[in-house]
Amino acid sequence: AARIVALPATAARRGDRRRDRSSRASATRSDDDGVRSSPSSTPSSSSSSSFDVAEPWVPSRRAALLSAASGSASAVVLPGAPTLAIPSYNVTLAKLDKEARDRHAAQPLAPTQEQAKAATKRIHKGLAAQGEELTAVGAGALSLSPMGIGTWSWGNQFVWGYDESMDPELQSVFNAAVDAGVNLFDTADSYGTGNGLDGRSEVLIGTFLRRCPSPKVDGVCVATKFAAYPWRITRESVVRAARESCERLGKESVELGQLHWSTGNYQPLQERALWGGIADAYDLGLIKAIGLSNYGPKQLRKIHAYMSERGVPIATLQVQYHLLSRFPELNGTRETCDELGIRTIAYSPLALGLLTGKYSTETPPPGLRGFAYKDVLPPLPSLLDCMRAIGRERGKTLPQIAINWCLCKDTTPIPGVKTMRQLEDNLGALGWRLSEGEVAELDAAAEKVGRSTSQNIFQTA
Repeated sequence: AARIVALPATAARRGDRRRDRSSRASATRSDDDGVRSSPSSTPSSSSSSSFDVAEPWVPSRRAALLSAASGSASAVVLPGAPTLAIPSYNVTLAKLDKEARDRHAAQPLAPTQEQAKAATKRIHKGLAAQGEELTAVGAGALSLSPMGIGTWSWGNQFVWGYDESMDPELQSVFNAAVDAGVNLFDTADSYGTGNGLDGRSEVLIGTFLRRCPSPKVDGVCVATKFAAYPWRITRESVVRAARESCERLGKESVELGQLHWSTGNYQPLQERALWGGIADAYDLGLIKAIGLSNYGPKQLRKIHAYMSERGVPIATLQVQYHLLSRFPELNGTRETCDELGIRTIAYSPLALGLLTGKYSTETPPPGLRGFAYKDVLPPLPSLLDCMRAIGRERGKTLPQIAINWCLCKDTTPIPGVKTMRQLEDNLGALGWRLSEGEVAELDAAAEKVGRSTSQNIFQTA
């Protein structure tokens, strides 16, 4: 192994020019001797065994970022070092000026207001065939499909076992969802774990947007979340996070920018910086609407008062909401959202797979999920039996019943999807509604379970 020391951009460019001049001089001497230089003799293809390195080296974090900034995940070539292949998709620093200008110049012009409205109408027409409607949020800034797609699993190795071989099917999932009228895709700058996969979910969505053949793609609303990392303690750091998300997504602005969680429980001073930063990002046009995640009613009222003073509407609030997590109904979150005109987005509507019927005490979920939900699995069958009985009468699957329950609670569910089969199943939740009696029956069955899935550790009161 060897160590690459990442040089500043200007030094790197000077080194590139010196290496180019050296290569041309070497090629000239070889031609004079009647010998043509072979490709293997160029610096970028030298093997580590033929390259004299004084010290051991490993790729630095900066090296991987420079590779990602070039728009390629293939290799890093720095002055004085051999080629190093690094599969990095982490683009968390601002791009080098030249690369940023080149990329923006190559981007298509943003759609006009008339084109955006036309795209929204196309999506609405597809949903209307199923009796569905778009929901206006953020004082009319956005119109969301009744169901969206969560993309936590897109790039996450630790919990979801992501692998790059999944990308072609994920592109097919994206294309089919857009064509079916789904226009909400939820992601986050923290989605993507594993070597070189930071921000991978945003990168994938940006790629899928550019490659999607559906004319409805112009109406897609991307919702991303900005993590309250310990080093994001200033308003400017949140604005910078919004810019970096735009770069990974390949967009001039993101439709819905959200604070991933509140720091009110443990760092209230940072909380005010987060509020001010996301409002600044909104004023700068980096995000078209503001959303929140994991806020309870008490903290929700506080941030609403702050945003109201700045004249900034809050469009949405994401909370964990499903048959095994009904706390938003019980702690006043839903009531507060309705009072303040904030749309509730229900994340994990399938309880991370528990409501699909494929897990039990004998076959628990793999990895971390199996450990986290070991106490919920024993009493779960009674609720699944109730869901199956209703599903048999309606010809619906367990996931369709679970998602439709969220729709009946007047929320926007965002189930995670990794395969075309899962997408087709989830789409079957649209175009119909459970009766009031069926919803009440499911509520009663959920109460009898007597257990709730654990809440997000950052969920506030």
